[in-house]
Amino acid sequence: MREARYVKGLDGLRALAVILVFLSHKGHVLAVDVGKLGVWTFFLISGFLIVGELHRNRQAVECGAMTRRHALALFLAKRALRIFPVYYLLLAALAIAHALFYQRGVNLGLAWHAVFLSNYWIGVVKDGWPGSTSHFWSLAVEQQFYLIAPLALLAVPAARHVALGIAAIVLCALTHLALYLSGASPVLIYAFSPWNFALIALGGVGAMALADRGAAVVRRVPPGWLGAAGVVFFLVLPACTALPDAIAGLADLGLSASLGALLLWIVSEPEHPVVALLDWAPLVYLGTISYGFYLFHNLIPTRFGVLPAHVAHVAIPEIVRDTLPEMLQFALAVLLAHLSWRYLEKRLLDFKKPVAAMLARHFVARPSTSAR
Repeated sequence: MREARYVKGLDGLRALAVILVFLSHKGHVLAVDVGKLGVWTFFLISGFLIVGELHRNRQAVECGAMTRRHALALFLAKRALRIFPVYYLLLAALAIAHALFYQRGVNLGLAWHAVFLSNYWIGVVKDGWPGSTSHFWSLAVEQQFYLIAPLALLAVPAARHVALGIAAIVLCALTHLALYLSGASPVLIYAFSPWNFALIALGGVGAMALADRGAAVVRRVPPGWLGAAGVVFFLVLPACTALPDAIAGLADLGLSASLGALLLWIVSEPEHPVVALLDWAPLVYLGTISYGFYLFHNLIPTRFGVLPAHVAHVAIPEIVRDTLPEMLQFALAVLLAHLSWRYLEKRLLDFKKPVAAMLARHFVARPSTSAR
């Protein structure tokens, strides 16, 4: 089975995505929906990497290098090592803190988060964004997708994966537009629309098309400036005018297509100066620890870093005074994510190869009788 290669620019893109999410939650950038842009970028990158891995696993099954059960067990084990430890430790800490002092009057929905149904809780049950843990909804979307995707992709011949992905995207797009036309609430559409699944699938279709058709796909990738212009246009358009429901839904699709085109351009042009900027070491590291940053950033109290009244008279430039809380909250989120990465996440990821070797021995010793 081929191992995934490092893709230049993606860690930097992850960093930009998590900065946009931070600005939405903490910087209160409301003129345009930078939070949506950040989360959707995460979905696309996740699909590009993880669906691409499932595609390679199915090809390995077809070559006789592994069975479907082996491929499924390996995929689920790797996802569990990456996602579960820090997530459930954080939920346990939040449960204790909530019982004692942290946002005691707010329903944090910890039980929903524990079973990765946060998007349903927020979009359908609450129809709102309660507490400081509501950002966990995007993790629920990914976990739900990756319960379904391996079963489908490992069962279907690799040659049909792109067609399957396109069909899923079209179905999700029609459902997304139907939600707009039905008058569904913005929260439900944002958190619970199947279009979130389509974004992951869109990234995966790009990865599979590049892997299977390489140069032919690269020749058809729009120039980076065109994808970026589309992102700006479809992001700014809803902020400039009230759009009819159908047009708002189409704007979502346009933003997604533009983001997808920009992602494909980045991975297709690794030597371009813009991609070199994305490969700047601080951005790459922030992208590396972005999972922890995303988990922790919204839990930091909004008052953290606000100057106390008795030093309000100190001569500090107004721009520094106004942005100091956000800068300190950002720095604290980076510190927490760094510690989580260094002392927990990275050490657990070191077990990926031993786990893969153990599973290989198990499935060689007990070959599956399932069809390849």
